[in-house]
Amino acid sequence: MVSFVVAYASIAWLLRYVSRHSIVVFAGYRVALGLLLAAGLVTGALSAT
Repeated sequence: MVSFVVAYASIAWLLRYVSRHSIVVFAGYRVALGLLLAAGLVTGALSAT
């Protein structure tokens, strides 16, 4: 029940944010995080398992 409420609130917040702001900031954050994770996996700093 708690995870449902948190997930619902997160989705509601994200939809409200996207409707009022540009999605460029969100997309840039996701790309940057993806690049950091990929770099961590390539260098061996992070394990995929």
